[in-house]
Amino acid sequence: MRYSIAISGVGGLGILTLGRIISLAAIHDGKMTYMSEIHGLSQRYGSVFVHVRISDGEILAPTIPSKGADLLIGLEPIESLRVIEVMGPNTIVVLNTNIIPPPTITLGISKYPPLEHIIRTIRQNSKKLIAYNALELAKKLGEPRLQNTILLGIVSELPDIPISTHSFRKAIENVFSHREKILKLNLEAFEKGRQIGQQLMEKQ
Repeated sequence: MRYSIAISGVGGLGILTLGRIISLAAIHDGKMTYMSEIHGLSQRYGSVFVHVRISDGEILAPTIPSKGADLLIGLEPIESLRVIEVMGPNTIVVLNTNIIPPPTITLGISKYPPLEHIIRTIRQNSKKLIAYNALELAKKLGEPRLQNTILLGIVSELPDIPISTHSFRKAIENVFSHREKILKLNLEAFEKGRQIGQQLMEKQ
């Protein structure tokens, strides 16, 4: 078994933390894993792209080849378009529709494309798209930074994800074990995300 997960977004959305949780969860399930990351010029609101490669045996390369992602978790719409090269006929995309305009757009240098255009383009270049605005739920839980864990909950309900729900929970506990309040919030966000994922899967 080999499974490749791409995670795209901007600094400040917990992309590296999400990659770390997924990697730890895979290790809990007895799998080999390799995580690599690419940062933009600015840590906060700059582009961040993480590759997580999971295997029962040897991992041949640290990065995902063209059209080679099994899953793309997009924490920001336009940042998902930036990594369209990893999408292919077998790629499932879980997209957070919360828009965070990059500096070129906030400075008026360029315009943000319509969300409908982004969604249509991703659909045309992937196997399946699951779109959800995780910011709305994260705000209800009292912490906007929970968007990544909510999306992880949705991902955990995908039928072909090779990581158990139990291992995702254990990985969350490992990452946030030193901060009891944050741990509790992330576990709640994960469970809420699972519920959303179950609902979204029923509509597919």
